[in-house]
Amino acid sequence: MRVLASTDIAIRVLMLLGHEPPGRHLSVDTLARQLGGLSRNHLHKIIRELAALGVVRTVRGAGGGALLAVSPEEVRLGALVRRLEADQALVECCRADGGHCVLTPGCRLRGMLCDAQDSFYDSLDQHTLADCLPLAAAGLTSERPSPMSKPCPTPLPAPARR
Repeated sequence: MRVLASTDIAIRVLMLLGHEPPGRHLSVDTLARQLGGLSRNHLHKIIRELAALGVVRTVRGAGGGALLAVSPEEVRLGALVRRLEADQALVECCRADGGHCVLTPGCRLRGMLCDAQDSFYDSLDQHTLADCLPLAAAGLTSERPSPMSKPCPTPLPAPARR
């Protein structure tokens, strides 16, 4: 599975906001800088979407910005990604409306791919935003490590060209 770049940025915004003390907001400029110089306009759009989902609250005006509207423990990653990518099925035939495929009547691949997509979301459902935060921000200690401490697998090398 691959998530949209905007979903990746949205999760990173939530991680940055989750690292702040409760009630403290970050300006769009600060977030853009911390995200490697991301476009402010693009970031505004993502923050508006997160606010519409109810996970971020915005503060308007000078000194304004964004802050978490809920605790990091309340943000299930699977539910968040599903909502951010509501129109993005793994393949056409896994869309909520069934999509359009001429092979659908006899195709067995659809079930396999839709199961893979469901497994991806089910895996994310087992984690919250709090699991993504640094130990101190999540209230964890070295005695209680984050469940996300498992390293990402190393990608397979590209096949050799002949």
